[in-house]
Amino acid sequence: MEHISKSLESQVKAFVAARLTTKLDAFDKEAEKSRKKTPPEELGQLEERLLSDRIKLQEKYKIRAWLTDAAKRASQISMVTHAPKYTHSDTKSVGILVQADDEDQNCSYLCSASLANVSIDVVGNAAALDVASLLLLKADGRTLLDEISKGESFTLAAIAESHDQLEEWMDGFSKAQSDKELTSGQLSKQLYFPLNDGGYHLISPLYASAVGQSLYEKMTDSFYSEIAKNARKARKSQKFDSAIATSYPNMAKQSFGGTKPQNVSQLNTNRYGQGFLLSCRPPLWKKQLAPPSKAKNSFWREYDRRAWKTAKHLQKYLENIFSQSSTIVRREFRAELVDELIDTLFIYAAEVQNLKQHAGWSVDTKLSKAEQLWLDPYRCAEDAEFKAEREKNDWQAEIAKQFATWLNHKISYKSDTLYTDDKTFNVWKKLLERKLTLLKEDLEVML
Repeated sequence: MEHISKSLESQVKAFVAARLTTKLDAFDKEAEKSRKKTPPEELGQLEERLLSDRIKLQEKYKIRAWLTDAAKRASQISMVTHAPKYTHSDTKSVGILVQADDEDQNCSYLCSASLANVSIDVVGNAAALDVASLLLLKADGRTLLDEISKGESFTLAAIAESHDQLEEWMDGFSKAQSDKELTSGQLSKQLYFPLNDGGYHLISPLYASAVGQSLYEKMTDSFYSEIAKNARKARKSQKFDSAIATSYPNMAKQSFGGTKPQNVSQLNTNRYGQGFLLSCRPPLWKKQLAPPSKAKNSFWREYDRRAWKTAKHLQKYLENIFSQSSTIVRREFRAELVDELIDTLFIYAAEVQNLKQHAGWSVDTKLSKAEQLWLDPYRCAEDAEFKAEREKNDWQAEIAKQFATWLNHKISYKSDTLYTDDKTFNVWKKLLERKLTLLKEDLEVML
């Protein structure tokens, strides 16, 4: 404890000395400007006044004098973990300072009490923020504020010249820990929580600035640190990097204080008024693919659900060009739409074919024999007769016919312009037969 107090003592003295140096530098610059504007005959009086003012400034920043003044100004600020003005910058609510013990840090909830290192925020008069900086000076993980909150400060005791002066400092600085009276302003959020006796609790939820700061530091580090940049660069170039590239999907930014973040709190100023929001939506479970049901047309019903928009597009296009002459451009566009339908068919079929864990699922279904041979290839491992029949490739023409029937129905459905005949049917049928022939070997390799 003595080692910590000495470390803090040196930091307090260095802090006050640094503030004196800053003030003297500013004073000397202004003094030089005054000298240049002053007539030669008045320089003597000016120098006397400047010397007097400089001595007063040095007296003001003597360690004990400055601490006495800072203790008087401490009541103008509040050290908080939960600040009120994140809800509304003009609210008259007060903040609170939550200091967790070791038991709280082991809790399973994400809150300020569970943070290993709590960042203390400051609200109140911006002119007294230097007092907050003093109280947050740290040595070996312990701040001056920690000492004051315990009711005993070895650091201040080592500096004070009397017990009365120490008591004055302790009493003054303790007023910065939190507001004496808990109040909620009308611009803050308020919840009326009903009680069994007919009354209610008035709850005013406060923004956990300490949690927001911890989240901000962690996320900005994953965005801008050199380690994170190198990890993302390695991932982009497909090279190894020992660091983990972290990303936050569906992240949002929240702004506090507008153009004046300092009106909200000190940490909000440090964060440039920014806060991060992480997605808390429940997970969207992807439906597990299962084989078609036992019903006769189950495969084509699922395919229709996937392909109906493209089929509708094709129908509208054919209606628009029905009375126009056939051109290469129109035929090519029509072929592209048909190819898209065929590709969708093969994608769905491939998904079903790859259900190795459901091998033999088609045995008890009412699917046509061609559909069974096409969609259940792993059944071949246990059914030699099925395998021999599948290798004949007779089923391809039947699948092409079924596709043509489906497409003819989609094109002519509720259309006063289009009608289908055998010629049209054969066009779709040949297109699919050609596709089946080209992809047969590829599909078998996949298996």
